[in-house]
Amino acid sequence: MRRERNQSELDESHYQPFVVVMVPALNEEKVIGQSLNRLLEIPYDNLLILMVDDGSDDSTRTIAQEVAARTDRLLIVERQFPEARLGKSAALNHGLAAVHELIRARDGILAGRSPSEVLIGIVDADGSLDLDTMSVITPYFADAQVGQLQIGVKIANATSNLLTRLQDMEFVGFSSFVQVARDRIGSSGLGGNGQFTRLSALDELGRAPWTPTALTEDLDLGLALVALGWQTRFTNRCFVHQQGLTRWRPLLRQRTRWIQGHYQCWKHIPQLLKSSKVRLAARLDLVVYLLLVVTVVVVTFLLLTGLSTLFGWYVFHNEFLSFLPYGGIRNAASAFLMLAPITAFLTTYQHHSDARLRFWELPAFGFVFTLYSYVWVIATARAWGRMLFRRKNWVKTPRVAAVPIS
Repeated sequence: MRRERNQSELDESHYQPFVVVMVPALNEEKVIGQSLNRLLEIPYDNLLILMVDDGSDDSTRTIAQEVAARTDRLLIVERQFPEARLGKSAALNHGLAAVHELIRARDGILAGRSPSEVLIGIVDADGSLDLDTMSVITPYFADAQVGQLQIGVKIANATSNLLTRLQDMEFVGFSSFVQVARDRIGSSGLGGNGQFTRLSALDELGRAPWTPTALTEDLDLGLALVALGWQTRFTNRCFVHQQGLTRWRPLLRQRTRWIQGHYQCWKHIPQLLKSSKVRLAARLDLVVYLLLVVTVVVVTFLLLTGLSTLFGWYVFHNEFLSFLPYGGIRNAASAFLMLAPITAFLTTYQHHSDARLRFWELPAFGFVFTLYSYVWVIATARAWGRMLFRRKNWVKTPRVAAVPIS
């Protein structure tokens, strides 16, 4: 039985499941020290940090061992070749196997604990959690139906350059503008950083939770658990701070992988549609979310037709607002539809950002962010090319020096 306790029988403020935070690491010497030390600063008793070293050949392991020498709350699991460096999914599955071994042990920090009372968190090697994260997330899991929770994401180096600022707008805006709304429906999604999942939910899959061939293992896992009837929640009351990419080429590689992984997750659509364990609204929203990736093509077509008409190459007639009287009313409606979304987005960003824009910068950043969003067009074209040639490999995201988190 999944519902092991009645919600009314629990005092959420005192619900303290054991949390194991797994940190997959491959050549992360620039950031791993700060990330591990930050995790160890979190004031929560039932906490274990499990770093999975995936065959690093830099000083990642040495730095982690120096941190581990000062605490009993950090465990380092080392993967050796030929198993090492087979991807993030393989490293996470290896770490989860280590957790099960600790539970089966006769003594130790996890010995004999129920999987329903153990949460598995994922924090990337460049991630830094807010110090109140555990006090924020654990009450959600007092509801035995909640299987997974995603927290908000911010870019730690948002002010490094224009590109990192745009990524911060993208992450903070999406999490606080879209994920909050989807949480009310019950269809919020998991990200690869700052996610927490009940161990019993992972076990219910009956397989290794993170699919080795999935390019977006987070989305794939979240959809699989939702189809089983587990609820997914989202909160922006705490955040994980991660590095933004400072150069365009790595960004395009990353977004291409995300788009290709999104298409891979279409395999979940039939199961979602027929799952009687999921609310109809949540099912429809998830399916629409998966299919919306094709709107990139539609938006690109509309942009090209607009430019063609503007420069007189070919005239396209847009009848979208033809039901309105020609002139001021139609122009006002067109302006509203054009400006309202970006205005709401910027307002949300200003409310939640750690590095707010000055008011006179908002119009310029609104325009630049709109242009920046077309990076998904290029990423989509690249993803289609990779799918055509059946390429599924991916390149590790490069790091820069860690930025201290206040």
